[in-house]
Amino acid sequence: MNMLILASEAKNGWVLPGDINEVIWGTIGFLVVATLIVWKGGPAIKAMWNGRIDRIRTELESAAAARAEAEAKLAAVEADLADADNERRRIVAEARDTAAAVRAQIIAKAGTDAADLRARGAADVEAAKAQATSDLQAEIGVLAIGAAEAVVANALDATTQSQLIDNYIDKVGA
Repeated sequence: MNMLILASEAKNGWVLPGDINEVIWGTIGFLVVATLIVWKGGPAIKAMWNGRIDRIRTELESAAAARAEAEAKLAAVEADLADADNERRRIVAEARDTAAAVRAQIIAKAGTDAADLRARGAADVEAAKAQATSDLQAEIGVLAIGAAEAVVANALDATTQSQLIDNYIDKVGA
């Protein structure tokens, strides 16, 4: 049976195998469908294609704008960092200057306080010395008056006189 089916099929030539009517109608159908697709689908495909191109162009432009904005922000941040570094240097220099001025003030105040303390100490020593001298003179005066009264009251013989001198020396020495 296979032989019979194969024998009934006639070839149309080397390039177009089969029935020529089928080839003609198939070609006409293909051309009609292709024409309809190009006629009705062509503008939609073209609009979609152009829309995609426009969308890509818009995205590229927005990406370029975002990049430029990011670069501007980066430059601003870098400038702020440079300004912050300069501000830090200025503050540190100002703090050092202030610390040096405060140190000089503290040293000057300490010097004047020490000089005042020395002067007060010297004045206190002089006052104490003067007070001690005054007290000693008053005590010597009292003792001298007491010794003079004793001398006047007693007769001055050699033993009494030497005893009186010894007593006076003992009192003054104590």
